[in-house]
Amino acid sequence: MARLIVEAEGTGGDAASQGVARPGNQFPLYMVVSVTDSSGVPVTGLTAQDLRVDPIIVAAFGAGVTISSMGESHPGTYLVHVVPIPAGTWKLGRYIFWLAVTSGTDQGQTVCAVFVD
Repeated sequence: MARLIVEAEGTGGDAASQGVARPGNQFPLYMVVSVTDSSGVPVTGLTAQDLRVDPIIVAAFGAGVTISSMGESHPGTYLVHVVPIPAGTWKLGRYIFWLAVTSGTDQGQTVCAVFVD
């Protein structure tokens, strides 16, 4: 088993945004996730089944999340759409997500903080 290097940045919307995570809706919160091996070579071909996103700290009354879709925009760089679990909506506040990636027997993880307002 080898270590994967995982980096992530996320964004929600603000009052002027449409079609993205905002308090009270179920639109996607976008995360850009970069995955490389220990030599810095991009890890390509990952799918949503290879990623796990768990909210560690959620805004007051926030819900769990699931990956609604994912695509590889550049080699080893993925755009991940995260949405609240069914019947949940985004709440105003900070979310801190734990993100784990598995590729074969290789694994890596990181955290990602996002403010939904």
